[in-house]
Amino acid sequence: MDADETRVRQMLHNLLSNSCKFTENGTVTLKVFLDNRDDIDWVNFAIIDTGIGIPEDSIKKLFQEFSQVDNSSTRKFGGTGLGLAISRRFCLMMGGDIRVTSVVGEGSTFTIYLPVKVVAKTSLRRRKTDR
Repeated sequence: MDADETRVRQMLHNLLSNSCKFTENGTVTLKVFLDNRDDIDWVNFAIIDTGIGIPEDSIKKLFQEFSQVDNSSTRKFGGTGLGLAISRRFCLMMGGDIRVTSVVGEGSTFTIYLPVKVVAKTSLRRRKTDR
């Protein structure tokens, strides 16, 4: 796939870190799949956790800068409330979006949708940062 690798890594880091932070006991899973809609290739990253979940009325404000679900979360789990806002901004800049589904006490799923250009494996080249 041809996409802004640095931004994709940052978004995944932010979302996976949040899922781990809010999942004391349970699992965090990353699923990646390709989709084609209207002749456009999309890569979808679904981060699924069995953490504390998010109240439905709080989901809308999750992507606002410096926003937390509640102040007690900030004290208990830490954070500035910027990771999700930055991740969504990156997604929108790349022509995609992030969607959230959540059930309190059961967990959350954050899905990144990004349009990508799928490249043949033979055309991939190793970058200096690859190990």
